[in-house]
Amino acid sequence: MNSRTLLLALALMGSSQLALAAEKLLTVGGAVTEIVFALGKGDEVIANDITSVYPEAAFKLPKVGYMRTLSAEGLVSTGATLIVAEAGAGPRNVIEQVRNAGIKVLQLPEASHTPQQVAADIRTIGKQLNAASTEPLAKQFEQDWKDAAAKLDKLKGKPRVLFVMNNSGRGAQAAGDETAAAAVITLVHGENVMAGLYKGYRPLTAEALVAAAPDVIITTREGLEASGGLQAFLKTPGLGMTPAGKQGRIVSMDTQYIIGFTPRLPGAMLELGQAIRK
Repeated sequence: MNSRTLLLALALMGSSQLALAAEKLLTVGGAVTEIVFALGKGDEVIANDITSVYPEAAFKLPKVGYMRTLSAEGLVSTGATLIVAEAGAGPRNVIEQVRNAGIKVLQLPEASHTPQQVAADIRTIGKQLNAASTEPLAKQFEQDWKDAAAKLDKLKGKPRVLFVMNNSGRGAQAAGDETAAAAVITLVHGENVMAGLYKGYRPLTAEALVAAAPDVIITTREGLEASGGLQAFLKTPGLGMTPAGKQGRIVSMDTQYIIGFTPRLPGAMLELGQAIRK
């Protein structure tokens, strides 16, 4: 290969690398956004949705609305060349419209709310983004979870837990089966007082609260603010008559941190497991 040919080959390689580096990412879903930033690809993200609040650099980016009520026009207008989205992003017809517009879309499979799913998502996204840090990040997460799980196994007792969600403006709702909240309670070795009664989230009633008799109530900081603060939350009908209400055993943490199933899951579960036993 003569020098001229070599220079041309190097120039082409450089152009290819620049093209890869110039990918414009739109991330949809807080967990997806966290993974992209953890992979070192945050500088390629040009916009995300309102659930993407961590890290701070992601929080400051332009928003395309809520992940489940997206519009094709809003997504296309960002100028993104690749959209990485959680399974629940949509509506589906909007995702298809965006694909038909020529924008690449990676949508994750339905979440299983497990640490293993987080590791799988890291690998799926990392492969799509050609991130060199993919396997190191996935293996570090797996080791962190192994360490956290070992510590969780040593915690004593199995508190009866009620998880209250109040982030949507529809009032306080209790988490039943097949929810991220229910999975979290299991991971921290608690007992979901609503297990076996229903699936998803349902509005709270005073009668249901009293009958459930939770030892501790978990809620989100955002939900607590929506309720008007801790004192207002404690005035929820029936709550004051539960063991948790009488003793003021209310645990609140950031929504994405405790039920987002992100790379921060090991630390979040250990912190939560310890908090519900205080």
